[in-house]
Amino acid sequence: MFSCLDMSVVSTALIEISVKLDNDYLNAPWVILGYLLTYMAFAVGFSKLSDIYGRRNMLIVSWTFFAGFSLMCVFAKSMMVLIVGRALQGIGGAGLYSLSQICLIELGLGGPETVGAMVGVTLSISYVLGPLLGGVISSRWNWTGIFMINVPFGVVAITLLFIYWPDKRRQHLTWQDAVAKIDFIGNVLLVAASAMLVYAMQQAGSLVVDWKDPEIVVTLTLSGLSWLGLCIWEVLLGTRLQRLRIEPIFPVRLAMKKAYVSGLLSTFFSGWSYIALVVDIPERLQIVNGDTSLVAGLHLLPMLGATAFGSFAAGIINKKSNLTAYTTIGGCAFQCLGLGLIFGTATGASTIAVFLGCTAIYGLGVGLVFAGVTMLTTVEARNIDLAVAQGAVAQARVLGGCMGLTVGTLIFNRLVQQSLTSTLEPGQLDAIHRSPMAISSLPADLQPQVTEVYVSAFTSQMLGLLAVTVIGFVTSLGTLLADTTPVASLLGQHLQPQKTASARTSDMELGDIDSDDSFGKDFGIGEATLVFPGFGG
Repeated sequence: MFSCLDMSVVSTALIEISVKLDNDYLNAPWVILGYLLTYMAFAVGFSKLSDIYGRRNMLIVSWTFFAGFSLMCVFAKSMMVLIVGRALQGIGGAGLYSLSQICLIELGLGGPETVGAMVGVTLSISYVLGPLLGGVISSRWNWTGIFMINVPFGVVAITLLFIYWPDKRRQHLTWQDAVAKIDFIGNVLLVAASAMLVYAMQQAGSLVVDWKDPEIVVTLTLSGLSWLGLCIWEVLLGTRLQRLRIEPIFPVRLAMKKAYVSGLLSTFFSGWSYIALVVDIPERLQIVNGDTSLVAGLHLLPMLGATAFGSFAAGIINKKSNLTAYTTIGGCAFQCLGLGLIFGTATGASTIAVFLGCTAIYGLGVGLVFAGVTMLTTVEARNIDLAVAQGAVAQARVLGGCMGLTVGTLIFNRLVQQSLTSTLEPGQLDAIHRSPMAISSLPADLQPQVTEVYVSAFTSQMLGLLAVTVIGFVTSLGTLLADTTPVASLLGQHLQPQKTASARTSDMELGDIDSDDSFGKDFGIGEATLVFPGFGG
């Protein structure tokens, strides 16, 4: 919950943070993007490392990163230090989200309606609390409080993990054997490909650097080569290089599952529009409607509450029969309907109640997709691939969100460049290119004209998001090829031993359960770990 909460908690506090840190509106977007970049880049890596080092150990590492670098954000005295802290915090956030999602499935705490609802509702509650906490804390106390709250919870979580997740009966690997299984090349290529793509698009989209500038050309080229290299490397690991016994960060066999890939793409496009709206809607309400950060956060509740309801409904729908494909397709249809209505009301001609009602329809669709794809993944990715498959879903959602934010910035800046070049001074124009929040720092006589341009840009952004959701709907049709085995029966299979799963499978998979393990008795899961100083070796 905390990893997702920290995605949205800053959205309603960006203006306050920018003012307190020397009115630095120029770099403010990177407070969000810095977190999203590392969160996205490390989601799959943490999932795969947990297969080697154990779920508990990697959860502890994740919490340490998350809570530790939250403190760095608390004590930041400049925007650049805050951005660095947020980026390092995002590494821990990636592990918290992807590993928690995997453990919910492996713990077997209930039927599909319980698992689907827990994943979706936790995600939604995080997004609900994020804007609210960001607004309340930044307006009533101090913006540093939105990061400080992570620290005590992190200490408690790490303590409980040490106490209630014992290392009693486990298989041991030497440090050398464990390291030999890590797909270092795959991890580096994935991080480089994702980070450089988003960085180049954000810098060029903000008009900080021209698209033809060598910095952008080289960065985009390296990103493309990294994606290509990642594909080739993972194929080689699954074919000619099997003798190396390296655990691939994304097994080729997953890419062969058409229904899973369709669900992955649906998550990508849903994340594209969802995360963009979580940031854009409060921003619009503050700039156009004059809302405070707290009121803007409250106005997100209809969309986020509907997302929570959709997640729970997805679990109920799939309780007895596997209807994950229809759940995903239906969710994408609701997103198209909701965004179509949002686009129609984006100019501000309709009342705020109508606008928020449209966001609720969209949110219902998002909840259905997020929970539906989570359950579909448990069907399509059996046992040895479950961790990396769920990690890839988490990464796709955030990568989509990063793309949504950067493309939205690009659309906004095109209109600003066309409409305001002759009106604003170069410094003012540059500030607005980097963040629309800088509108509040302009002279009062210029703000109405710039706000009008912003409304036009927001409408264009909504049209772009609508196009993306339509593409997401088309890709979701591929989920009809999914296995129709009931989800409830498969949740139990994820708890069974996997000793004969594959010649390349790690000899210490987490499904090797011993009923005498106190953790196994209480929670239904065993853990395999290695000899590693400080982690119960």
